[in-house]
Amino acid sequence: MSADSLDAFPYEISAQLSNEAMRRHYWATAIGLQAVDGLEVSPYLRELARDYEQGRCTLQETGELIRTYHAEGAHDRRATTEADLVSQRIVEMLEAGSFTFAPDMLPLIHHTLFQDMDAEVYQPGQFKTERLVKQEDILNGDSVLYADPAMIQTSLDYLFREEGREGYSTSLSEADIARLTKFVALLWQVHPFVEGNTRTVAVFSELYLGSLGFAVGNEPFQKHARYYRDALVRANYRNNEAGIPPERGPLEAFYENLLLDTGHQLNREDLICPELFDNPQLLKHIDPSRALKTHP
Repeated sequence: MSADSLDAFPYEISAQLSNEAMRRHYWATAIGLQAVDGLEVSPYLRELARDYEQGRCTLQETGELIRTYHAEGAHDRRATTEADLVSQRIVEMLEAGSFTFAPDMLPLIHHTLFQDMDAEVYQPGQFKTERLVKQEDILNGDSVLYADPAMIQTSLDYLFREEGREGYSTSLSEADIARLTKFVALLWQVHPFVEGNTRTVAVFSELYLGSLGFAVGNEPFQKHARYYRDALVRANYRNNEAGIPPERGPLEAFYENLLLDTGHQLNREDLICPELFDNPQLLKHIDPSRALKTHP
């Protein structure tokens, strides 16, 4: 073959290569992730997902149908609106697989996922402007300390710069996953958005891993999304008075299951901090009067 023979191969528009198994994975991940906020998709969305998985409709058609379904505004559909619309947008992103390793990827994902929701409430793609706390049941109502709004861009720039210093080999070791887990945990702790941070970070991590050429398993995000969020909480919660340091082990177990199929048991009960239930006065970022009192 001569060197100039390469001209025989022109540039072509890229076509999606997903098969039924991959389409099923995208929907399982998207639907499962709604559990991080206690949301459930409608039977109608599940029906559309099966039609798409089996090639009976396109992804664009599922989006048009589910948005029309909720635009009708029937009272019995409102409970599933967010889960349905965000799930479909997640599948769009996973199917496309487009990714750039840069801080701007996070607001792009957030805007894509929440573009169909109330702009005043979800502020798609916009960084928060006020300091926020969020009660966590595994912490007896205490909150993780999130990044100050004034430090969001600086924090993201630093995290991406540090993560980009080293590459990954073609096969992931436990040390690689520990490093990846640290990056994901700190990224989540920045909590740049008013709503939807966990789903945004989860989609980011799957796209990131895909860009590195790693296959992601079905079950963890499908069946253990709530564990995933609680593991992110434990990876970022520190309470010296209660003797509770940040613990990344549970999040590492999740990603080892996701990437190495190690079969760790992912039990939410293991993430509860009993010290905060035994003595609610130890709550650090929420007034102790708002403690949940009992085990979740």
